[in-house]
Amino acid sequence: MAIVYVAVVGVVDLIVGLTIGHAAWQVALAVGASTVAVTLLTVVLVWPRLRQLEAATNVARALAEGRFDERAEGDDPQFGSLAAALNAAGERLGRMVDALRLERAQLEALLNASSDATVAVDRGGAIVYMNEAAAQMFGAARQEAGRAFIEVVRDHDLNALLAAAAQRGERSVRVVTYGPAQRWLQATAVPITGGGGWAALAVFHDLTEVRRLDSVRRDFISNVSHELRTPLAGIRAAAETLQEGALREPVAAAEFLGHIQREADRMTQLVEELLELSRIESGAAPMRFASVDAGALVRDTVERFTRQAERAGIALRATVPDAPLHVAGDAERLDQALGNLVANAIKFTLAGGEVEVTAAGTGGQIMLSVRDTGIGIEREQQGRVFERFYKADQGRGGGTGLGLAIVKHIVLAHEGSVSVESRPGHGSTFTMVLPRG
Repeated sequence: MAIVYVAVVGVVDLIVGLTIGHAAWQVALAVGASTVAVTLLTVVLVWPRLRQLEAATNVARALAEGRFDERAEGDDPQFGSLAAALNAAGERLGRMVDALRLERAQLEALLNASSDATVAVDRGGAIVYMNEAAAQMFGAARQEAGRAFIEVVRDHDLNALLAAAAQRGERSVRVVTYGPAQRWLQATAVPITGGGGWAALAVFHDLTEVRRLDSVRRDFISNVSHELRTPLAGIRAAAETLQEGALREPVAAAEFLGHIQREADRMTQLVEELLELSRIESGAAPMRFASVDAGALVRDTVERFTRQAERAGIALRATVPDAPLHVAGDAERLDQALGNLVANAIKFTLAGGEVEVTAAGTGGQIMLSVRDTGIGIEREQQGRVFERFYKADQGRGGGTGLGLAIVKHIVLAHEGSVSVESRPGHGSTFTMVLPRG
């Protein structure tokens, strides 16, 4: 009986175990199927939105980095409005940045087109902007931004001017001298309100040339007055002498009348040369350009001054090639310029000396030279001999000091150049370089 009971219980346990195992398997199968279904549903429904969200995030990051051409795509109703907003923001930001770049480029072009030096500094005096004119004026580079202004200009007056504007808001205009060359600068410094890193702006206008021209004008008036005063004083003295009784003495009267005539001729020459120089400088003098034979020009000039050279005891000769040397120029003006050089050479050469006038060609240029064995010119004076009224030898009178100035401007009108080489006591060589005709 006990054996039967045990057997029955074992069978029942086996049946129950099999039933529970089958149920557990079914439950596990159902859970797995549900998990797969949920996962698939998540992939199908959520993943596209996550991808669109990631794309929108990338577009936002690109906009933050300044890449405004990136665009977001979104066909989902919930993300479509976000994508559209990001795209619209990108377009607006792109247009704004393009407009700002255009305005900056226009401002840069405007400031760089100005011949005035312009510098902006921050409140601490460091350079935040410098245009090309300022870089040239101060011998700096455009990349000097960030350096202290005082380190670049090395001038305490200019630095104090900008510091007063940047730190104390003072607007000021001052004329100062700058650098070893003592250039005259009109410095205008103004504070900038609401300019961010720009605390002050300074504009430097170079007045050096204006001052030089003013000095030239004053010197011109002084020189003209001096040149006129001497002959006028001689004429007045001669006239007073004639009035006091010399007129009744034929020999004395003739002498004083000749003196008056010579002084009047001197003033006439001065006025004519001034008018001529003024016309040439202003371009009012007509230039009739044609092909001119430089060799023939030299021979004609030498022939014209032969008698004057013989009276002074000077040997005058021409050295020209056999073949023609054609110059593009005004024959009358070139003859005048070469004549002035030959007349000067004869005037400043002692008896027994020589003057040689040559014509030569090289490349696309023709060179007309006048060499003498005269007294020569000091080195420090050679750079000024072409200035009007300047006389290298003040002791040798009789000239107006305008001849070489006329030569220079005639040559410049022909797009050429003129130079001088000289050694005191060994003579001088004046050379005109002109383009071939």
